[in-house]
Formats: sequence, C-alpha cells, structure tokens
Amino acid sequence: MPLATSLTGQAALVVGGSSGIGLAAAQLLVNRGAIVTIVGRTEERLEKAKGALGGAVSTAVMDCADEAAAAAFFEGLPALDHLVISLAGGASLGPFTEVPVQGVRDTFDGKFWPYLIAMHHGAKILSEQGTITIVTGASAIAAVPQASCLGAVNGALEGMVKTLSVELAPRRVNAVSPGLTDTEAWSRIPDDIREGMYAQSAASTPAGRIGQPEDVAEAVLACIQNGFLTGILLPCDGGKRLV
Repeated sequence: MPLATSLTGQAALVVGGSSGIGLAAAQLLVNRGAIVTIVGRTEERLEKAKGALGGAVSTAVMDCADEAAAAAFFEGLPALDHLVISLAGGASLGPFTEVPVQGVRDTFDGKFWPYLIAMHHGAKILSEQGTITIVTGASAIAAVPQASCLGAVNGALEGMVKTLSVELAPRRVNAVSPGLTDTEAWSRIPDDIREGMYAQSAASTPAGRIGQPEDVAEAVLACIQNGFLTGILLPCDGGKRLV
C-alpha cells in the first residue's frame, strides 16, 4: 500500500488529544481529512483544544485509568481506523534507591495501565486496515539519570509493540519515542530551570534544538500513513540517543 496522502473519511481517535503532542497529531489528522475525536479527562481543556483546531473535531471526556468507563466508551463507538495514544501520566523521579517502590507503582498506574486499557479496548473495534500508534519516550532506550521508573514504563509499552503488530495483523501497531519536547507537561517547572534544561539538552543534541509537538506529530502521522510500517519503534529525538 503506497503512502496515503489523504485520510479523508477515516475515523481517528486521539487519546490525550487536548494538549501537546496529542493535540498536534489531531491537527495533522484533521488536515489530512480524517474524522477526528480527541479524548481527555477535562471538558475545559477539550473545549480549548477544539477551539484551537477550529472546531473541526469531536470531543469526549474519558479517563483511561478507569477501565469500566473506557470499556463502555469504546463499546459505544463505531469502527475505528486509527488510534493514537499520547498520555503524559505522572512519574516518580529521583535516584533509584531513594524512590519508594510505591512511587514506581504510581508511575505505572499513571501511564502504563491507561495505555494498555486504551489499546485493549480500542483494538476490538479497529478496522481491518487500522492502526495503533503510541507515544512513549526516550527514557526507554537512553540512560536518563533519575528516570528509571519512567524508563521502565516506556520500555514495558514498547515491549508489546512487536507482538501486537503480529497478533493484530493486518492492523498495524507502532510506537514513536520522542526526546525532550517543549509541551505543557513542563510548565509546572519554574521558567528559569525549564529554559536552562532546554538549552542544555539542545547543546548536546545533533539537531541543535529540542523537539516541538509538531515534530513528534509528524512521526505519528508517518506511522499512520505508511502502510508498510508496522512493529517499529520510531525515535524522534533529534539524534539525542546517539550522543
């Protein structure tokens, strides 16, 4: 199947589509003609995102950490062509010997289980030529000090991709692994600390900058549009993993 330049009429669901990478992915899907629904946990953020997208999407409030609610939500949907999952979740960061084991469990609860629940129930309504694309993180493949918990979560998610791409075939399953990306998730960090972190990362990244949501969204779109990509982990980190 050649690269699809148009997704006109195809149903796409973006879980975590109210901000950041998810919102950027939703914009690209809208631009390609897909019928897009964005999912988030709060109505206010979804409405703000809908406004940013020009009202060209549907919205749904749903928390994938609640499996009963997620199951009911997916059961109420018609056939789905593309499922994109981009959830930040919470992360317990710090030296491995100092982060409590409960913090590791909390990190899995915040990201791994919501992703798994969305994939589990979304796969049941995926069309025969449908796709699942998950956004993970570079901490799964790079040594990121004090982020071992998050690396474990992202690694666990990526570990399912190859098996699911075979088990769910001809449906395609891929993961995009972004490096440091300038999203709202970093807004809780004081400005001076955040900007310093960005500058330090950019200086040591071959591309000479940190990522933008649109960069990662383009990688997500590539996984959706290229019908010969499945079972892959696509790094989108400006070459950071190489240095």
